[in-house]
Amino acid sequence: MLALCLACSLIGLVQAPGQTILIKEVPNPQNVDGTWVMDMAELISPESEAKLNQMISALETSTSAEIAIVTVYNTQPSTTPKAFATELFNAWGIGKSELNNGVLFLVSKDERRTEIETGSGLDSRLPSAKIKRILQRQVTPQFKAGNFDTGIVNGTKALITTIEGY
Repeated sequence: MLALCLACSLIGLVQAPGQTILIKEVPNPQNVDGTWVMDMAELISPESEAKLNQMISALETSTSAEIAIVTVYNTQPSTTPKAFATELFNAWGIGKSELNNGVLFLVSKDERRTEIETGSGLDSRLPSAKIKRILQRQVTPQFKAGNFDTGIVNGTKALITTIEGY
């Protein structure tokens, strides 16, 4: 699927397969155009990207929690995708600082890894076991079928439902 990242097209930034990327080279979509998605690996359709931004904006309005979604081809030269996610989460300051209620949903296509990094303010709602279930049930089956777009939307919906407590 060749998608068009709205924020990426505004700033002309798409990561090429095999290209390394530093944390400082991943623009925060909140600073670029006030959105929540940075699709550098072009895995998300424009329609789904708009839907994700709408869902996350509604979540932020109702709970103040924030979710940032980032797709890359790889996370090198970081030591691991997890290290990349943690560093990016902290660099961007996702969530309200006094509540530490942010989530980073990272997809590294070539490394076949998905990381969900959460602020400590969401630990009770999103413990690691719940995140693992969301990935196993909502995301991984879609990714295995080549449906990155659907997996990201389904995973984000599950995160939002969990954060909202339904």
